[in-house]
Amino acid sequence: MTSPARPLQANPRPPAAPAAGAAFPPIDLRPLFAPRSIAVVGASGKGGIAATIRANIRAIGSDTRCHFVNPRYDELHGEPCYPSIAELPEVPDIVVVALNPLRAASVVADAAAAGVPAVIVPGGGVVEGGEAAARMQREVREIALSHGIALLGPNCMGLFDLTTNSATYIGDVNPWLPHGGVTGIAQSGSVTDAFIHAGTRIGFSRVIGCGSEVVLDVCDFLAYAIDDDETHSIMLFVEGFKRPERFLALADRALELGKAVMAVKVGRSSQAQAAAVAHSGSLAGEARATEAALRAAGVILCDDLDALLETAELVAGCRRLGRGVGRGRAGVVTVSTGEASLIADLAPRTGIDLPDVPAATRDRLLEALPTLGYIGNPLDPWGATDTATAYEAAFTAFAESGAYDVLAAVYDFPYRSLPSEVETALEIIAPLVRATADRPDLMPVFVSLTSGEPTPEIADALRGAGGVPLLRGTVEAFTAIAAVARWEAARDRRRAGRARRAEWPSIAAERTFVGHDIVIDPASPIASRVSPERESLERVARMGIPTVRAELVATADDAAAAASRIGFPAIVKVDAAGLAHKSDVGAVRLGLPDPDAVRAAARDLLALTLPAGAIWCEFASGKPVVA
Repeated sequence: MTSPARPLQANPRPPAAPAAGAAFPPIDLRPLFAPRSIAVVGASGKGGIAATIRANIRAIGSDTRCHFVNPRYDELHGEPCYPSIAELPEVPDIVVVALNPLRAASVVADAAAAGVPAVIVPGGGVVEGGEAAARMQREVREIALSHGIALLGPNCMGLFDLTTNSATYIGDVNPWLPHGGVTGIAQSGSVTDAFIHAGTRIGFSRVIGCGSEVVLDVCDFLAYAIDDDETHSIMLFVEGFKRPERFLALADRALELGKAVMAVKVGRSSQAQAAAVAHSGSLAGEARATEAALRAAGVILCDDLDALLETAELVAGCRRLGRGVGRGRAGVVTVSTGEASLIADLAPRTGIDLPDVPAATRDRLLEALPTLGYIGNPLDPWGATDTATAYEAAFTAFAESGAYDVLAAVYDFPYRSLPSEVETALEIIAPLVRATADRPDLMPVFVSLTSGEPTPEIADALRGAGGVPLLRGTVEAFTAIAAVARWEAARDRRRAGRARRAEWPSIAAERTFVGHDIVIDPASPIASRVSPERESLERVARMGIPTVRAELVATADDAAAAASRIGFPAIVKVDAAGLAHKSDVGAVRLGLPDPDAVRAAARDLLALTLPAGAIWCEFASGKPVVA
């Protein structure tokens, strides 16, 4: 039933904000993660966000109450529909904006007037939408901060919290996703979907889509996960950082606590860096420097989502079994000499350590399996005798050798549970479990070199053995073992020593939301563009960091004169807002030995069709800290 058409009214003025200079009211994240009720503003009879959110709540059996708001309807999807937030039967814990994101400010203002503690602004393209989108972000940020609203987004999918059984998420949630100890945080909506639909191996505590981070950023959610007793590890998909120093400090704290932080950090290519600025308003940073800093803080860096998921499964499996991978020395037992050779060939790429079989172990294997043609690591005992006997001898000999920290059984998942293949897999799993049962310093893992969906019977057998990790993909599985070994060593060093930087512990102890951080304005134009080099260097210099000697010039003759003052050899480049990678467009000339060479290079650069800018001359000698 529909009521006479009534337009959804915008609040002409947001509620009064605190006076200038007054402290912002506090923000409470708990309503985001444990809402008693939510309201979807802009709910439609055509389905969309409102129908999906309600279906998600029902699919997971949540007690969260869901209300619809749209003045055009009296009823939607069999539920009452209310004309405004103010006319709801209760103040919801979360308001979800189901309108065009550019209209979000009026909804946030109405939510503030009603005393709503949390708002989620979904929607795509709001960062890339020009001045109108930038204005919307500034407005929702100001309203949210002025009234203590925990605002998630804009440009996000929402969140799914398995610890509180709530899902304020605009895509379909996976009701079979197991509850566990991994928090997934992503700056990409599609990646939050990838986490939620990753199958049933990894148990999540919650999955959060950060979006454009105008009030709450990845650091805020990382801090929440670190403080959460139900979260034991964190997996991240990151495009860029608004507060890199805080992120590193929090990662260091997680390392000290033994909570592994695993991350895919995009931005190695110029295309990915430009996309990061456009999509989330975050600067991706120079890839090598960023990766070095993350590793120094104990972050496990993964190349892609497959590697991230396998690493998370291994970390979770270590916790389930109460064991670690030690130095990562792996003894590998396969059912194929060809696959054994493949693993050996890929070892340098994965970083896995495959120690040779000790002489005493070799002798023991030959005694038990005299027809074994080749003994090495990886080992293929298939066909030496019956399956049960062969693999019992192989796993027992490797386990008793003392040469290995990890014992891996390699068998590809049988398709559709074909009976004889499943029987063989179970015959191989049983001796792996027995050989490692009373050896807490030996970590069992099961590896399928192909990355299909795990066979249920195999998954059940490993689960019944205490949760032996089940890893998929040759490169991903063995890279994960090597990476977790490095992380365990870093964790032990951190616990025995101090943080890499003295200020990290105090920074990590603070709980300052990005919207309250006075040195950051995520909604400013600077957050969504690449600054000119001159502007960037001035900021760096104000921090007391040495920079290159440089001058800004407008003509070729001025460039030659500036280079003569600065010194040779010289560098000449174009400096312009939005030009992140000058070399990609031929806007840099290096190693210029004299004024004539500088003059000629400047003429060439001035002739390029590029964003409006000026010529920048630098001294090329020496080793400046920032260049």
